[in-house]
Amino acid sequence: MNTGKGLKNIMQFKDIIKHYETLDKKELIKRLVKKNVLVLKQDEKIESQHNEIGNLKQLERTHKIMNGKLQKEINKLKEDLNDSPLKTMREVGVL
Repeated sequence: MNTGKGLKNIMQFKDIIKHYETLDKKELIKRLVKKNVLVLKQDEKIESQHNEIGNLKQLERTHKIMNGKLQKEINKLKEDLNDSPLKTMREVGVL
Protein backbone atom coordinates (compact mmCIF):
# COMPACT_ATOMS: atom_id res chain seq x y z
CA MET A 1 0.00 0.00 0.00
CA ASN A 2 1.30 3.44 -0.92
CA THR A 3 0.91 5.41 2.31
CA GLY A 4 2.91 8.35 0.97
CA LYS A 5 0.33 9.12 -1.68
CA GLY A 6 -2.55 8.67 0.78
CA LEU A 7 -0.88 11.02 3.24
CA LYS A 8 -0.34 13.58 0.48
CA ASN A 9 -4.05 13.40 -0.44
CA ILE A 10 -5.05 13.87 3.20
CA MET A 11 -2.80 16.93 3.49
CA GLN A 12 -4.26 18.40 0.28
CA PHE A 13 -7.75 17.77 1.62
CA LYS A 14 -6.87 19.51 4.89
CA ASP A 15 -5.51 22.47 2.91
CA ILE A 16 -8.77 22.69 0.95
CA ILE A 17 -10.75 22.66 4.20
CA LYS A 18 -8.56 25.43 5.65
CA HIS A 19 -9.10 27.46 2.48
CA TYR A 20 -12.87 26.89 2.62
CA GLU A 21 -12.88 28.07 6.24
CA THR A 22 -11.49 31.43 5.10
CA LEU A 23 -14.31 32.01 2.61
CA ASP A 24 -17.47 33.91 3.40
CA LYS A 25 -20.72 31.93 3.41
CA LYS A 26 -21.85 32.96 -0.12
CA GLU A 27 -18.51 32.12 -1.70
CA LEU A 28 -18.33 28.81 0.16
CA ILE A 29 -21.82 27.84 -1.00
CA LYS A 30 -20.97 28.86 -4.56
CA ARG A 31 -17.82 26.72 -4.61
CA LEU A 32 -19.51 23.75 -2.97
CA VAL A 33 -22.36 23.91 -5.49
CA LYS A 34 -19.81 23.93 -8.35
CA LYS A 35 -18.05 20.91 -6.84
CA ASN A 36 -21.38 19.14 -6.37
CA VAL A 37 -22.29 19.78 -10.01
CA LEU A 38 -18.96 18.27 -11.09
CA VAL A 39 -19.51 15.22 -8.89
CA LEU A 40 -23.04 14.74 -10.26
CA LYS A 41 -21.77 14.99 -13.85
CA GLN A 42 -19.06 12.45 -13.12
CA ASP A 43 -21.61 10.17 -11.47
CA GLU A 44 -23.86 10.40 -14.54
CA LYS A 45 -20.91 9.62 -16.80
CA ILE A 46 -19.95 6.62 -14.67
CA GLU A 47 -23.53 5.33 -14.77
CA SER A 48 -23.66 5.84 -18.53
CA GLN A 49 -20.40 3.94 -18.98
CA HIS A 50 -21.64 1.18 -16.67
CA ASN A 51 -24.77 0.84 -18.83
CA GLU A 52 -22.66 0.81 -21.98
CA ILE A 53 -20.50 -1.98 -20.54
CA GLY A 54 -23.67 -3.96 -19.82
CA ASN A 55 -24.86 -3.41 -23.40
CA LEU A 56 -21.49 -4.51 -24.78
CA LYS A 57 -21.50 -7.66 -22.62
CA GLN A 58 -25.00 -8.52 -23.87
CA LEU A 59 -23.89 -7.90 -27.46
CA GLU A 60 -20.88 -10.15 -26.92
CA ARG A 61 -23.11 -12.95 -25.53
CA THR A 62 -25.47 -12.61 -28.50
CA HIS A 63 -22.50 -12.62 -30.88
CA LYS A 64 -21.15 -15.83 -29.33
CA ILE A 65 -24.57 -17.51 -29.60
CA MET A 66 -24.93 -16.47 -33.23
CA ASN A 67 -21.40 -17.62 -34.06
CA GLY A 68 -22.14 -20.98 -32.46
CA LYS A 69 -25.32 -21.38 -34.51
CA LEU A 70 -23.56 -20.33 -37.71
CA GLN A 71 -20.72 -22.78 -37.04
CA LYS A 72 -23.26 -25.59 -36.57
CA GLU A 73 -24.92 -24.57 -39.84
CA ILE A 74 -21.56 -24.55 -41.66
CA ASN A 75 -20.72 -27.98 -40.27
CA LYS A 76 -24.13 -29.32 -41.35
CA LEU A 77 -23.64 -27.91 -44.86
CA LYS A 78 -20.18 -29.50 -45.06
CA GLU A 79 -21.63 -32.79 -43.88
CA ASP A 80 -24.45 -32.55 -46.43
CA LEU A 81 -21.90 -31.75 -49.14
CA ASN A 82 -19.80 -34.78 -48.21
CA ASP A 83 -22.89 -37.00 -48.43
CA SER A 84 -23.98 -35.43 -51.74
CA PRO A 85 -24.13 -37.50 -54.93
CA LEU A 86 -22.66 -34.48 -56.74
CA LYS A 87 -19.45 -34.84 -54.72
CA THR A 88 -19.17 -38.47 -55.69
CA MET A 89 -19.81 -37.60 -59.34
CA ARG A 90 -17.09 -34.92 -59.23
CA GLU A 91 -14.66 -37.32 -57.59
CA VAL A 92 -15.09 -39.95 -60.30
CA GLY A 93 -14.91 -37.34 -63.03
CA VAL A 94 -18.47 -37.46 -64.26
CA LEU A 95 -18.89 -33.69 -63.69
